[in-house]
Amino acid sequence: MAQCLISFGSNLGDRDQRIVAAARMIQAEPLVQNFAASRLFETPPIGGPGGQEPFLNAVAAFDTESSAADILNLLQEIENKLGRLRKERWGARSIDLDVVLHGELIGGRTGLVVPHPRYTARRFVVQPACDVAGHYRDPRFGWTLNQLAKHMEQGVPSMAIVGGSEANRGELCQRLREEYQLTIFNAKPIPEAMRVVGNAPAPNQTELKSPASENIIDASLIKPNEPWLSAFVPKLPKIDSHESTLASTPRLIARIQKTTAETRWPAPHQMWPASWDWPEYRLELDDLDWATGEVMSAFESMRCPIQPVTENGEWWN
Repeated sequence: MAQCLISFGSNLGDRDQRIVAAARMIQAEPLVQNFAASRLFETPPIGGPGGQEPFLNAVAAFDTESSAADILNLLQEIENKLGRLRKERWGARSIDLDVVLHGELIGGRTGLVVPHPRYTARRFVVQPACDVAGHYRDPRFGWTLNQLAKHMEQGVPSMAIVGGSEANRGELCQRLREEYQLTIFNAKPIPEAMRVVGNAPAPNQTELKSPASENIIDASLIKPNEPWLSAFVPKLPKIDSHESTLASTPRLIARIQKTTAETRWPAPHQMWPASWDWPEYRLELDDLDWATGEVMSAFESMRCPIQPVTENGEWWN
């Protein structure tokens, strides 16, 4: 039996009716047990084309013996029945249903990735999840959703990039600095190789400081309540320490992934396990224009206004 978390969203047409209909269809399925929904929340549209209406969002938690693929198939069948058309990414949608977590599963295939590769930056998913699944743990980094929600509310919206090449990371940071005036922290260059005197290496002046000590986030450069991005991962503190709440501690690790024409949206891509105990966000970098917009959308999602519109999770009954 696996604990499954799914998300609901709608900002087109009869939002309330479609979300209620979707929840009732899911709850009635034999493969879904112990269904519980969060409150309904209203949030502004993030990213995508302009002129969209606000979203209604919610999550639901349930137990299931079915696979993540079976759950996804169910959600897509319900989306189709409720008239969803997939025209453009982050466009307006009549109904949007996603698998966020499925037990301890990590990984994916074309059409499915769990945990959802971008949910960690989405306040409109993480905060509602605390209504019904705050004790669920992300199997990649081991934090509960309650811990993740608290972590995201602290500090300032921020990400440290890993993956790709140093040139890729530097170019992305440069674009964000120029186009959005984002505060950027670039990695310090690697020290020159030691020169040899006789048969023994002699340190250069640049070697007197270690590269690790150079790659730090200077808190004095961080503007109050404004996001920042670093092209390196600084030393990460323990989750329950005072240092984890500081503005100079990144909220997320943004892991770069290149895509191809065959695997680009609407087909999700493989999300590999983390190498550290810190929440991650999957960042596509096949198109630099797209990547810069996606970073800014992630920052908006971290702090988007989220207003409950129901008192409890019984809105679907």
